[in-house]
Amino acid sequence: MKKPVPNLSPATGVSHDYRIAFGNLSNYLERIRDNDPPRTRHLAKRAFLHRAIPRYEEYFDPETYSDVITDANRETVASINTVVSTLNELRHADIVDYDRLHPLEQELLSLISGRPRTAT
Repeated sequence: MKKPVPNLSPATGVSHDYRIAFGNLSNYLERIRDNDPPRTRHLAKRAFLHRAIPRYEEYFDPETYSDVITDANRETVASINTVVSTLNELRHADIVDYDRLHPLEQELLSLISGRPRTAT
């Protein structure tokens, strides 16, 4: 029997737990934002560059989870996957500029929660 996708946002039908999938990105951006020591920033950057961000349906494998993509979340998942593809292309090209990555992270968070993006 398949497991239900956990911690779904009522607004989007997408799991809040998907944020874990791009944790390396969030960690890297946090290290820059907090102006951590160079070694810490380097390790976070390396982790981000060497770990692809999985698409939503890769993170919640339909072989394991039921109703991963539904009529209610199909558009949101497609938008999430578009952002993830862009992030993975940037990773592959070694583009780690905060000003390029941060808006994409914010877009993912907004898509998951269903709340508008906030300017930061």
